Amino acid sequence: MLQYLRKSSSVAALAFAGAFAASLLVAPSAQALVTITPGNNPQPGEQNILFGTQQTGTLFTGTTNQTNTGVQFTSTANLETGGIGQAFLQGAGNTDVTGDITFTIPGGTFTDFIFNAAVTGPTATGGAATVSAISNDGSFSLDTDLTNGSNFFTLVNPPFGPAEVIISVTLSLAEGTSIGQFQQPRVSGVSVGVVPEPASLAMLGSALVGFGLLRCRKRA
Repeated sequence: MLQYLRKSSSVAALAFAGAFAASLLVAPSAQALVTITPGNNPQPGEQNILFGTQQTGTLFTGTTNQTNTGVQFTSTANLETGGIGQAFLQGAGNTDVTGDITFTIPGGTFTDFIFNAAVTGPTATGGAATVSAISNDGSFSLDTDLTNGSNFFTLVNPPFGPAEVIISVTLSLAEGTSIGQFQQPRVSGVSVGVVPEPASLAMLGSALVGFGLLRCRKRA
C-alpha cells in the first residue's frame, strides 16, 4: 500500500491541484441556494405564461407575457392545455393530472418560478408529491403533501451573494397522487443563453492545472 502511494504521488498532486482549481471556478455560485416554499410569493418582474394554441400530448410550448420568451413544459402523462391564454394543464380528456411536469426555458434560465398544483374536481386525490429544481450548481427538492384546493409553490434564489440561476423545475406526483390542474405558472429573472455545467468547469480546471504542472516538470 505504501509503495503504491509513493508511485502515485505525482498523480495525486495533479489530482489535488486540479480539484483545487476547479473549486476556485465553481465555489462562488455554491454560496447561493434555491429555496422552495409553499405559498404564492411573487418576485420582482414576475411574468405570466401564455399558451397561444390548444395542445395535447407530453410537450407544450408557450411564451411569457412581457418579454415574449419561449418556454416549455414536458410531462410523463398525456395532458392537454386548458384552452388559449393564461397557461394551465389538465389531464387529456378532462382526466386528472398524474406523473411529472417539468418547466424549462429552452436555451435559458430563470431565477424564480411559481405554480399552483390545484387539487380540484371530484376525482383528484391529492397526496404525496415532490417539488424539485435543477440550478447551475446543484439540485434542490421539497417533499410535500398536496391537499384539497390550491397548493402554491414558490422557487427562488435569495437576492444575495453570487447569482444562482434555475435551469428546470419539476412537480413529481407520487403513485396514487393526482391533481385537477397545474395552474397559474409564473416566472421571473428570465435570461436566454448557455449556462456552463459545474462538471464541465471542474474538468476544465483540472485540465488546465494538469497541463501547467506537466510543462513545469518538463522545464525542470
